[in-house]
Amino acid sequence: MSSRKFSALGLLSLAVLGAILYLYFVRVNEIQWGFRDHGYITGDWLINYTNGLVRRGLFGEIAMQTRHWFGDSPVAAVLASKAFAYAILCGSIFLLAIVKGVGLIEILFLISPWALMFDLNDPPGSGRKEILLFASFTLFALLQVFSKSPAKSILKRWDFYYLLVVMSSLAFTHEGLIFFFPFFYLPLYLKRGFQKSDFLTFFVPYVASLLVLVVLYVFFKGDKVTADAICNSLSPWSVNGSLGCDAIYLLSGKHPKAHIGFIKSFTPLMLLTMVPIYCYGRWMAGLTKHHLFLTMLAALLLTVPLYGIAIDWGRWIHISGLLFFITFFSLKGAGSASTISKSLHKPSLIAVMLVLCMAVPYTFYWRIPHTVGENKVFWWWTQDPAGYIEAWHLNR
Repeated sequence: MSSRKFSALGLLSLAVLGAILYLYFVRVNEIQWGFRDHGYITGDWLINYTNGLVRRGLFGEIAMQTRHWFGDSPVAAVLASKAFAYAILCGSIFLLAIVKGVGLIEILFLISPWALMFDLNDPPGSGRKEILLFASFTLFALLQVFSKSPAKSILKRWDFYYLLVVMSSLAFTHEGLIFFFPFFYLPLYLKRGFQKSDFLTFFVPYVASLLVLVVLYVFFKGDKVTADAICNSLSPWSVNGSLGCDAIYLLSGKHPKAHIGFIKSFTPLMLLTMVPIYCYGRWMAGLTKHHLFLTMLAALLLTVPLYGIAIDWGRWIHISGLLFFITFFSLKGAGSASTISKSLHKPSLIAVMLVLCMAVPYTFYWRIPHTVGENKVFWWWTQDPAGYIEAWHLNR
């Protein structure tokens, strides 16, 4: 590590980042506690195998089997697991900052509407199963920073077994997360270019997760009988129906469909998210122009089917944006691979001034909803500094 990472400014930046991550961790877990009986936010985590194997049921089954560790409540198991996942996410980001160095740009990105603030600006979109993806991906990116040159045989690589376990487990937990699995290849590909060993390390677990998806959707998709059985299995922890089963009954019903208003509402938000991240990848991580653009485009295109299947478009943008940022942050300063320029592309003075001028409106004056209602269009989902600060308010 270079000495600049231990300068007074660098230590101050680390302290600021540490405070932000700590406050975020406390606040987002406080939000999850408030949603402990929510039919979607908590209910989806509690889908289990009471009536046999069913898609999305792995985590709920684990929660049911281990509930005695958490006060004999599967809800408590869910809340504890969420807290653990958020801790891994925040801790891994902080360790990346220590290793790679952190500045104003990284801090602004992390508190921008598409990153950590997504959960605080729109709490009903928080606490979903993608936090397992965030935790496993951020830890993966962090470990890759410390990894030496990999072996040619995938059977001798730690990351092969890591991805095999993570992808298979997440596929059994929520099939929608599979659309984001190609992001796991980005830290490998952008660091060293195309290497057969890297590709197989990703591709074999990826194919295994796709097979899981096919099997679950063909044979274990779920129906009303299954949903009823799962909901009834939770009745001991549901006082007068307090524990909602909305997400559970999606196993047997049709999912809401997006309308044209989604395209009008979320296209500007997608651009506001991806364009700055692309610039960060070029200037701060030193990735080459066309190579980076095509890589980002390919990863985003692989998530397109998800926008047609489910209506939580804001969540998909949030997930893609944060995964891209973590990838580029982990590659910051890497200059040995063929896909990385030999020296960092430093932004010009004009670019720096433009960033500083745009920082306030970009951070405080917009937000991303996790979805929009029926027949609704929002050209600009507003936020203001007072609302932004209120979103961080701790009730404890």
